[in-house]
Amino acid sequence: MTNEDHNQTKPIKTHRPWIGVVLSFFISGASQFLAGDKLAGIGWFLIIGLLSLGGVFCLASPSIPGDLPAFILFAIAALLWIIMLVKSCRPIPRLRWISWVGFIFLFLILEACSFGVEKLVRPFKIPTASMLPTIQGNRKLPDGTKIGGDHLFIEGYAYWFAKPQRGDIVVYKVDGIQEDKREFYRLPSGEFYVKRIIGVPGDVLSVQNGHLYNRGRLLSEPEILTKLEFSDYHFPNQTYLKNSTGDYTVPDGSCFVVGDNTTNSLDSRFYGPISEKEIIGRVSKIYWPLSRAGKVK
Repeated sequence: MTNEDHNQTKPIKTHRPWIGVVLSFFISGASQFLAGDKLAGIGWFLIIGLLSLGGVFCLASPSIPGDLPAFILFAIAALLWIIMLVKSCRPIPRLRWISWVGFIFLFLILEACSFGVEKLVRPFKIPTASMLPTIQGNRKLPDGTKIGGDHLFIEGYAYWFAKPQRGDIVVYKVDGIQEDKREFYRLPSGEFYVKRIIGVPGDVLSVQNGHLYNRGRLLSEPEILTKLEFSDYHFPNQTYLKNSTGDYTVPDGSCFVVGDNTTNSLDSRFYGPISEKEIIGRVSKIYWPLSRAGKVK
């Protein structure tokens, strides 16, 4: 056997090129990373991930008007993702079973992180008209035309370091409502409602001459609350704020909420205040339809 024979290296077994594409489909840059170009693989992963994440936050952030900035970021991320997949069609070293387990484990971790992001910024669709005219719900016009509900984002992190404020539109679970009230109004466990906060702990609320008062004084801040109109009509089964003498003190750890469409809203006037713990976020922006996209006030 010659020295030349000793110097010959055994060829590395590789997967077919399409395997690299499949791996990069699930984790951006995986093919480049496994093929030895680690910087390129990490770069693809970070750039595409950050652009997509930026798009989501642009959609949800009330400080960024409209949807165009988000769509631009999503379009760039999609274009780069396609280019990355094309470049992923290359042989990669054959993976052992332990490497496949590691890849699957990493993918599951990334999926869990994505779920965490959804908790921070969550999409919702409005099914009812209780928040008209601020937020559109599914409804049918007199001429038979059907109008779909608004699609909106909520900020799940809004109350991490702050308390809910009067005027905020929030999404909350009905689970915290008294069980007898939930049963009476047939509120399924786990259901979400969207309403506006009109009272925070310590407020003494009342309705006089169709307007909202706190401690006997007309509420003027925030301004949106002055635009809510409360009917003198006493709705059947209404328990709170029934008339000008029906003061209600909001307890600690709770918020009193109503729908902007006060004549067609099942809210705290019927089932009482909601717990701050049941609030999952503050409504920030409508992102669909495009004609109504923008900050929710």
